[in-house]
Amino acid sequence: MRIIIDITRPHRHSPDITRSGKKNKGKQNYRCKGCGRQFKSDQEDAYKGTLSGVKSMIKIMSVRGVGIRDIGITLKTSGATVLKAPKSTKYRIKPKQSRYDCLETDEFWTYVGKKKNKVWLIYAYHRESGEIVAFVWGKRDVKTAQKLRKRINGWG
Repeated sequence: MRIIIDITRPHRHSPDITRSGKKNKGKQNYRCKGCGRQFKSDQEDAYKGTLSGVKSMIKIMSVRGVGIRDIGITLKTSGATVLKAPKSTKYRIKPKQSRYDCLETDEFWTYVGKKKNKVWLIYAYHRESGEIVAFVWGKRDVKTAQKLRKRINGWG
């Protein structure tokens, strides 16, 4: 009896793949013939850091103030994957209202690699609704605050 399992490459869903050795713990590794990228099949126990929705979840959770380690544990990814996501983000928040009477700002910091490499997240939120309206990553200086101000200036 022969069982056939259909495996496609994540993100492209290309069926044009080939086996490419085994990973640690004996898991089968595959390679896409089109782009040459290696991957494992989407098994329950497979590493989740390369799945498509993980990066957006990391960005949303970090904006909401969830800690780096908590994000890694919740999404079953490594700390390195969590730290890479905010650095290269192009994520933009779409406010629910066109005008806000009063916005408040807050900030928190995390580090990338070493504690000397601090990165600040400064965000503006509407206290009544709890909605985060805008955010910026950067150093804790006037330049970063001005970036946040530019993002919220159009809303009055």
